[in-house]
Amino acid sequence: MLDFMRRQHSRLKWVWVIIIFIFAVTLITFYIPMSDLGAVTVSGDVAEVGSESISAREFRNLYQNYVQRVQVPFEVRRAFGFERQVIDYLISQRVMRAEAARLGLRVTPEEVARAILSNPVFLQDGKFVGQQRYQEILQSATPPMTVADFEAGVEAELLQNKLLSFITAGVVITDEEVEQEYRRRNEKVKIDYFVIDPAKLESQVTVSDKEQRDYYEKNKASYNVPEKRKARVLFVDAVKQRAALTATDQELQAYFDQHQEEYRLPDRVTAQHILFKTEGKKPEEIEKIREKARGVLERARKGEDFGALAKQFSEDTSAARGGDLGSFGRGQMVREFEQAAFSLGPGAISDIVQTQFGFHIIKVNERQEGRLRTLDELKEAIRIIVLQRKGEEKARQVSQQAAVELVNNKDFNAVAQKFGAEVIETPLFEQNETLPELGTAPDFHKRVFSMAKDEIGTAIQVERGYAIPMVTEIQPAHPASFEEAQSRVLADVKSQKAKELGARKGKQIQEEYKAGKTLAALAKIAGETIKTSPLLTRGGSIPEFGALTDREDELFSLPVGKTGTPSTSELAGKTFVFAIKERTEIKPDEMKKSLESLRKEMLPQRQQKYFNAYLDEVRRRMEANGEIEVDEAALSQLAATIG
Repeated sequence: MLDFMRRQHSRLKWVWVIIIFIFAVTLITFYIPMSDLGAVTVSGDVAEVGSESISAREFRNLYQNYVQRVQVPFEVRRAFGFERQVIDYLISQRVMRAEAARLGLRVTPEEVARAILSNPVFLQDGKFVGQQRYQEILQSATPPMTVADFEAGVEAELLQNKLLSFITAGVVITDEEVEQEYRRRNEKVKIDYFVIDPAKLESQVTVSDKEQRDYYEKNKASYNVPEKRKARVLFVDAVKQRAALTATDQELQAYFDQHQEEYRLPDRVTAQHILFKTEGKKPEEIEKIREKARGVLERARKGEDFGALAKQFSEDTSAARGGDLGSFGRGQMVREFEQAAFSLGPGAISDIVQTQFGFHIIKVNERQEGRLRTLDELKEAIRIIVLQRKGEEKARQVSQQAAVELVNNKDFNAVAQKFGAEVIETPLFEQNETLPELGTAPDFHKRVFSMAKDEIGTAIQVERGYAIPMVTEIQPAHPASFEEAQSRVLADVKSQKAKELGARKGKQIQEEYKAGKTLAALAKIAGETIKTSPLLTRGGSIPEFGALTDREDELFSLPVGKTGTPSTSELAGKTFVFAIKERTEIKPDEMKKSLESLRKEMLPQRQQKYFNAYLDEVRRRMEANGEIEVDEAALSQLAATIG
């Protein structure tokens, strides 16, 4: 394969950029070492698709990678059927391959080679980087890739593209469709408007005690008091424990030795650059751009102000800043740019540097050599970390000793005095309620709400130390009395009355609109302030109201100055009133010039949509013919073992 790639490289006259490291999940599925997956008993195949099978290993590898990327609990993954998503993806790949084979489509080794050779990741100075560097790049990916598996992934992507081209050859975008899309993007309108929002009317309503009690009686079932508990807590404060501790030089040295790489100062440069873009240019145009870059380079080396040259010639967004790129480390720039920048000393100007973006001239202003910082530089910062760790460990030890003591001596005050701890009496609290003395402590709350009354728990780590709880009171969940629910009742009654007020105002506005009142007059009646929107396209929205989709007919047809029909949203009860302030009309000549480029932009999306629908139909046909079978039990077992 690589020999062929070397022979063919000089013949390539086009560049097809495949974003190799992210373009398909397929390229990830094979690269997780089996030793990292733990003991799994399921083996063999989990599904059959036509003449191909999906092995337990392939499913496990892809699912494991999925888990590592999404980082959600096992219960959530099962609830959302993550294993089904993974197997569906693998089945879809097999369906695609089966259909390609049925139609006689295949990918040759030469096509795979040409695709890889056209990727800038594997090129240096326009030439293939060589077999060793090729393998190193794949090995440095996350997760590492073998050459064979990587090239299999490239082959799969090429086959999919071939099938897509074959299937969608007859897909077109009609003149009517492209014109409609042009209008959607380019017809714009600016409006004056106001919104009657019931949520903002609550300050205008009053609620009597009788109204609250009447509302409560009608809605008693809606008001409940959740279970609450009270606890006595022996608390060992890690901060206080830390105050009595010291950190020796040996401890500081030991921590530094274990973590010194975390304190390494990386190589950094501060630089400017001038960019001459070559993307999408023809070879003869690129040569002219190179000559232009050489001329600017000569001027820079003769002493002309680099920043001024960047402002005049650079096509990068940094041009306005004189080409200033600030400070950056290794790994932040494309490889060719990085190599050139880090090879220069302060004040030096590079030769012409070619990257996938174009030609660069780089000037390095400052250079920070990477080095390992010394313990003397970091001693006080490390002291804080060491003392914090020692304090937490001391608090853990003390709390465990106190917990053992409480088994035989339930006198919290006596035990607290013996171990230098404090006793906290909590108020009644709900399971998700934060206790200021303990901070965020989900494990503490979970434990307390699982204990019996007068039971003493074990030491539990909380935000500031360790806590040993004893439940002193349990108030069961119960229907709320009026007094217990009053604050919620008041809020609910206010909300209801505000909605009623908003509805009355909205109805009044509707009637006044029919009477021919202007937007200004309607706003005065409603007591609202008129605002002006930015230019809106179809599908636009107003922050105070939301999407305006159902208002588009009027928005894009009413004359300037005309007030639109007031509308009220069913969900929020908001009333939206507007008048046309300004409209950007479509210019037929400009539209005509843009239609073909827009058609080309729309076509790939239409083709992909058609392709997906086609493959869905192929899959349904294969399922109906019994050509797709999934071992659901094996699938669930595999997912559980990875959980």
